[in-house]
Amino acid sequence: MFYSSRIRLTAVGMLVALLLGCSAMPVLAQESKEEQKLRKQQEEADRKARERAEKDQRNRTRNEKQYQSLLDFGLELYSNDSEFKDNVDEDYLQLLQSHAMEAFAINTGKRAELARNDADGDKFEVRRTLYDNPRVQDYVNRLGQRLVPAGSDKLFAFKVVYSPIPYAYTLSTGTVLVSTGLVSLLDNEAQLAYVLAHELGHVHSDHWKTKIMMALAEDEYNAKQARKRAKWGMFFAGLGAVAGGAITRDASGAMLGAIIGGVSGYAVAAAMHRQIGVDWDKAQEDAADQFALQTVLDAEFDASEAPKVFASLEGVAKSDSRAQLGFIGSPKRLRERRATSEKILSGPLSAKVSAMLGRGGLQGTSGEYSAVMATLKRDNGIEAFRYDMLELAKKNLEASIGLLSNDALANYYLGRVLRQVGRTDQDLERANQYMITAVRLDTRNLIPDARLQQALAVMSKTDSASQSLARTLLKDYVASYQAQQQTALRFDESLPVHMALIYDYLRNTGEPAWVPSPPTMVRLSAASDSVTVGRVSANDQPPPVEEAPKAAKPRRRP
Repeated sequence: MFYSSRIRLTAVGMLVALLLGCSAMPVLAQESKEEQKLRKQQEEADRKARERAEKDQRNRTRNEKQYQSLLDFGLELYSNDSEFKDNVDEDYLQLLQSHAMEAFAINTGKRAELARNDADGDKFEVRRTLYDNPRVQDYVNRLGQRLVPAGSDKLFAFKVVYSPIPYAYTLSTGTVLVSTGLVSLLDNEAQLAYVLAHELGHVHSDHWKTKIMMALAEDEYNAKQARKRAKWGMFFAGLGAVAGGAITRDASGAMLGAIIGGVSGYAVAAAMHRQIGVDWDKAQEDAADQFALQTVLDAEFDASEAPKVFASLEGVAKSDSRAQLGFIGSPKRLRERRATSEKILSGPLSAKVSAMLGRGGLQGTSGEYSAVMATLKRDNGIEAFRYDMLELAKKNLEASIGLLSNDALANYYLGRVLRQVGRTDQDLERANQYMITAVRLDTRNLIPDARLQQALAVMSKTDSASQSLARTLLKDYVASYQAQQQTALRFDESLPVHMALIYDYLRNTGEPAWVPSPPTMVRLSAASDSVTVGRVSANDQPPPVEEAPKAAKPRRRP
């Protein structure tokens, strides 16, 4: 009885489930049809992505093998062929000389001569190719020197150049150059360490000399392969001639056999002895990436930040193609390098990463990085604005204010950018708020134009209160400009060239309003040879200078 009841209950349950399933079938069928379409689209996209990845991996593997084969061939030539060695050494010496001159030009060159104003009223400064900020240069160099492998016999100089285009490169002299545009896109110290380690890896691994050696070796290798192909072609042509003559027993058969044999032999030889064509940059970039991952780990930086560098730069490269001109490269190449770095971190280096994390963690950033980057991101944002790289300018300036909110110049230029790209009243009001903040923070009257920009924003409103405020702001702009010019006249050329940076440094150390006293002047007395030393105040006037009598002007003839 118990078993029969149980069987009945089971049958009833199955029937209920079947009925419920049948009633739900139309809905499921409708849902699955839509889902099926989306699933097929996703599967197709995934299939194509896998095929691209597999193809890229095959190409990368083939290029790596070709690179290694040619490298071994070149090293053997360099060791055994004195003429080849002399040619490599001579070309490399010429490259060193060329790079030394380039380093000199970078260290001493000027990007722009001093001018009064540009079209917008902004002053040009005399700027060298190098980013004119001693603190940033010192910080980046110190960070780079920490990454040089112990026992390295090479010396390095790590420097920042002033350009909104994100790029980095190294000279054979050991000079590692990274642009403000690239540094400004990085999020932390570990990412900057990775970029510097990548660049120094090229010099540490002798990539410049290797590239010269392999370029010469490639010519010799391909010439050797051509001789082999010709040799095999002649061999098969001879076999074909013998076979053709034996079959037809005449000269025409031998000739035809030779032609067929020669063509076939050349085709076989071409397959056996192909020319080599190595993508130097890709092979050496991949090697430098692997070196950098290992190096930042050895210096106890968080190597997992490396893939994030490529992900961030990929977004920038998509939004502005000009960003692809330097270190970044194409979005496709960035995806390749990100995938490769992730594979290395999860494979060969995973055990080391886990062990170092277990010992207390890895360094990601530092307080000094944040302080230094606030100024660099601001300055690169300003430069990007001048290049109309507006998205990068906005990103840099917002990041700078996020790190240091009391920077008048950063607030002023962010207001300029937002006003330039603003499309709605809300956008323009946000821009105006940054201008108001810039005016409030400009205690030294260094940015008179902030008052003018604020006045322009208010003038667009027609109510009497706004018009009255606009008049006040315009007068304040003139007064601020006059104060700036008076200060310049009082100090003449007695202040350091980097005075704007000194003001930055003072603000960062807690002194936002200090200004220097007027300079001490040395005066020679007209009546004697005595010297008077004193401090010139705002009302002091220099002693009168006796002018020579003016010569009489010649009379004009009628």
